[in-house]
Amino acid sequence: MSARRLVPKTWQSTLRLPRSRFPPKALEVDRQKYLQRCTDDLYASQQQTRKEKPEFVLHDGPPFANGPLHMGHALNKILKDITCRFQLALGEKRINYVPGWDCHGLPIEIKAIEQAKKPITSHDATTNPIEIRMAAHSLAMDAFSNQKTSFRRWGIMADWDNAWKTMDKDFELRQLQVFSSMVKKRLIKRRFKPVHWSPSSRTALAEAELEYQEDHKSTAAYVQYPMKFQLNDEVPTVGLLVWTTTPWTLPANKAIAINKHWEYWLVKSRNHGHVVIAKSALPEAKEYLGEAFETIQLIHGKNLVWREYFDPIDLKYLGGKAKSRPILHADFVSPTTGTGLVHIAPGHGMDDYDLCHKHGITAFTPVDDAGCFYNLMLPRGLHDDLNGKAVLDQGTQAVLELYNSVGALVKQNPFIHKYPYDWRTKQPLIIRATEQWFADISRIQAEALESLSAVKFVPDTGRDRLKSFVANRKEWCISRQRAWGVPIPALFNEDNGEAVLTVESVDHIISQIRSRGMAAWWSDEDTDPRWVAPSLRARHGNPKFRRGKDTLDVWFDSGTSWTQMIKVRDNPADVYLEGTDQHRGWFQSSLLTYIAQHDQQARAPFKKLITHGFVLDSAGRKMSKSVGNVISPDEIMNGTLLPLGKDKRSEALGADALRLWVAMSDYTSDVKVNLAVLQNVHTQLKKYRNTFKFTLGVLRDFEGPTIMDPEALQSPHRMALLQIGHTFRQVHAYYSNGEYSKALSEVNRYFVNDLSGFYIESVRDVLYLDQGDVRRQAQYTLLIINQCLQMMLAPLTPLLIEEVWDYSPAYVKESYSHPLQMVWMDLQKELDRLSDSRLAEDMPTLSKALVAINAAQETARSKNMMGSGVTCYVRLEVETSGSEAAKARSCFDRYRPDLAMLFAVSAVEVDGGRTSPLHGLHGQWMASSDFHIEGARVIAHIYKPSKAKCVRCWRYLAPPDAPKDMALCNRCETVVGQLTLTNPELFESEPQAATAG
Repeated sequence: MSARRLVPKTWQSTLRLPRSRFPPKALEVDRQKYLQRCTDDLYASQQQTRKEKPEFVLHDGPPFANGPLHMGHALNKILKDITCRFQLALGEKRINYVPGWDCHGLPIEIKAIEQAKKPITSHDATTNPIEIRMAAHSLAMDAFSNQKTSFRRWGIMADWDNAWKTMDKDFELRQLQVFSSMVKKRLIKRRFKPVHWSPSSRTALAEAELEYQEDHKSTAAYVQYPMKFQLNDEVPTVGLLVWTTTPWTLPANKAIAINKHWEYWLVKSRNHGHVVIAKSALPEAKEYLGEAFETIQLIHGKNLVWREYFDPIDLKYLGGKAKSRPILHADFVSPTTGTGLVHIAPGHGMDDYDLCHKHGITAFTPVDDAGCFYNLMLPRGLHDDLNGKAVLDQGTQAVLELYNSVGALVKQNPFIHKYPYDWRTKQPLIIRATEQWFADISRIQAEALESLSAVKFVPDTGRDRLKSFVANRKEWCISRQRAWGVPIPALFNEDNGEAVLTVESVDHIISQIRSRGMAAWWSDEDTDPRWVAPSLRARHGNPKFRRGKDTLDVWFDSGTSWTQMIKVRDNPADVYLEGTDQHRGWFQSSLLTYIAQHDQQARAPFKKLITHGFVLDSAGRKMSKSVGNVISPDEIMNGTLLPLGKDKRSEALGADALRLWVAMSDYTSDVKVNLAVLQNVHTQLKKYRNTFKFTLGVLRDFEGPTIMDPEALQSPHRMALLQIGHTFRQVHAYYSNGEYSKALSEVNRYFVNDLSGFYIESVRDVLYLDQGDVRRQAQYTLLIINQCLQMMLAPLTPLLIEEVWDYSPAYVKESYSHPLQMVWMDLQKELDRLSDSRLAEDMPTLSKALVAINAAQETARSKNMMGSGVTCYVRLEVETSGSEAAKARSCFDRYRPDLAMLFAVSAVEVDGGRTSPLHGLHGQWMASSDFHIEGARVIAHIYKPSKAKCVRCWRYLAPPDAPKDMALCNRCETVVGQLTLTNPELFESEPQAATAG
């Protein structure tokens, strides 16, 4: 009796399907473990292993320690982390990134006052500073702790244990040392001049603390001032017609400005007598006032300069005792706005102040800290109509009524325009002259501008933006009338009120703070002599000195944060990275304080300055609680914004989802976040996980060497290595340029087109069905690809990469460095070794052929003529003759044994012309598509296979007459025969056929 044949229990049991323990979804229980490894452990490790290498310093622009984190924080901190992680991958430097927090300032103080249930509007920051400072310190510490916890959950690799705060004693002392240095160079002065003043906060504000509202509603007014002397004998009374959008400043008028180079008309108004108006402004005035002015006399502007006029209020109530005021020339008078005559109030306008100061005219400000009228210089009896009224509210109307009562108001109307607001209270500002401390920027401006020439800007438009802010700033108001901040170490002589600010006095105060603490400045008696240098008392006859109560602008706080970095104190940081609003904020204050401190050649505190845009919703709107369009980082990490899964639960994607959103965004402009973007993030993360699960499953049983000779690899594998090599170099270039969204886009393109669309499709058959060296080649190629993918994604999704490494086979960990610590060029060298220059030249031809074959297959599928790619044969017909055709045929001939694998079909025939044995079988063609190679036309035909379907690999290569359930191609028959010897448990004896009895 003959032995029965062995057959597999199932054909699937003979396949080498990938198996991996890598979970399809990240396990919540493992997140903290991977987070710790890829952040704190990694930072500490590189600090130790690279301690002999130079540092890469990314200096942190400190966020406010105030409230929960938002998407803007996520964009900023994750961009910084990606930057540091790529620098780590370069292998040349040790990362120095120490996070910081901005803890002083108005937002925290306001919250402290609110929590103490004290009305801000009636609060005087100098009355109880100790209580305010204690409450503000507590709030800042809570916010610091909460924000730090959130930042760490985002996978930010940093020196968290040494995080600094602007309220740290050491920080405050270093800040005051910078201030002392500026005093020594006579850059600090006290002046009575206009500043942006916030009535709602009761403090001066710097330009960086303003935001502009485009639709602010003011009351504009035309007002006329009577001239002192007549312009000609026929017109005894003439008015100067001015137009203003701030009529509340009229009581502070000190002059009227014109342009001496223009021509002005003396015109006659039907309702308002004779007035002077600029020739260029006459048409608009006619239309607006609804009058057909009669022109009387054309006057050159130079003939008006230094003529005089009266305030109509003074003229009516004081008569001959009224004091006249001058007409001045000013270049800033606009020919396109108003009447060509500008009302000048030096106490309420920057340009007004400069003009009057130039001519010895003092500023006058009848407005108090709350923005209400007081101390008005008006004739007796008129004060009560204005005193105590808010200038931006009832005060404006009261002024207009006053001027109307003397016949000076020509017309008033609502006026919508752009206007500055307090960035924290969201209330409108005024310009008001007060005594403040200023830093003289004009003396260091040239050095500051020169230093920017050596700085690299990303995007490059940031250079002109920052230069414009520096160039247009002559002074910096550094004093604030608040309690929560670093005090300006100034003293005031009790006898005469004179301010004392010298290097000697400042350094003595710093020594007192160092020994007794900052709180003593606020808690000691106002005239405590311990704060006064002994030599100062002796020099002034031992008078009493009172300590000032102003604090330093918070931009001065954060602007001196470069003192935190040991390297940066003498050398620039490698990178500053913040939002584009910091050109007028932290970037500028850092630059100015650094230049002011250092005596050497002009140099900025940063080598590269990177800026990002703002985070907007899908409609391009700023996120706001009142609008209801706020998306929090936690919602993205928790997955609660996405549709529920099959288990009716939201899938928590963790920090990598938030990080991938940042990486997808072109941060050089404003960034949008919406459901469509987040669904794309979810899709990409799933693709990455599925791919790594596949590669880990394939590599689980790899037994070959981890270094192979490229000549030993079949062409599909060499082609795949060329593709990953090209992507690897391109991604490196994008990372190097800070183009992270382009780097991610290139990685995603590779996943879809090269890896899934080509290589895995080509070698899936080999991986599942082959044995020995043929399979090992594919595994080796995927091993290299797997390492490259981890390297490219490491800066973006470190938790995922940490998890992939945890599930990687032992031989991988023995052969390669951890992907989060691997040096980029080490892997690049391996790719260069595996590169095939000849195949690189031929790849365009092979790619064109693959595209044509795919196009023909799609045509056939549309007609329901075929399914998967293996259900067809391919014939490549080179239609033309000559040298071009010979080159095309030669290319295909070089890779003839591998073409079926390359194109993922059952068989490929290369036909050289009409003598081919396949010629004449046109009736069996399913579809065709052509392409051209160097002038040669090639037609890719696909047609129905002539052989049977292999029951194991499903390719149509089995003998046509084989039984359907046992049909095997030659390759599968060989492999199955080997398996009967190596894995007999997979087989059973074929049942014996029944016989007739």
